[in-house]
Amino acid sequence: MSYATTTDLLTRTGADTIAQLVDRIMPRVVTGQMLLDVAANTNLGAYSADQLARAAVATTAAQRALKDATDTIDGYVGTRYTLPLSPQPALLNRIACDMARFILQGDQVPEAVQKKQDAAMKLLADVAAGRLSLGAEAQTGAQPVTTEAPMLVSGERVWQRNQSTGFL
Repeated sequence: MSYATTTDLLTRTGADTIAQLVDRIMPRVVTGQMLLDVAANTNLGAYSADQLARAAVATTAAQRALKDATDTIDGYVGTRYTLPLSPQPALLNRIACDMARFILQGDQVPEAVQKKQDAAMKLLADVAAGRLSLGAEAQTGAQPVTTEAPMLVSGERVWQRNQSTGFL
């Protein structure tokens, strides 16, 4: 189950930005509007077969990046919560889109995109460590997953009446 759809990625990040990242063949044929139309499966008659083929390849690249982001999120969230989460917290949609854009950037990552990726990873680490709650347990009744049983530990007695030597 993905935390974000291709349409979420296109609208959140900007369809033209994603089009530039997923269509690296020159001359670029895929536009932001074309990706939006293909993702929504509308207005496909306005494009040639070659354009639709290139848009399908571009859409597959975006979906693969979203899948990679979802797998990473599940790795962190799954240590704390029972998956799949239902309903999904909106925070995970934003994180999935930010991570997918980072993945699509390849090895040319702008500073702003890197900062969003770092922030997303910190949030996920906080969720896994229990420092941040997704609020899922309040909405669904799902309890955080734990691998440890509750345990009460105490030391030896510090004081005993028979050792008070007349004090009491």
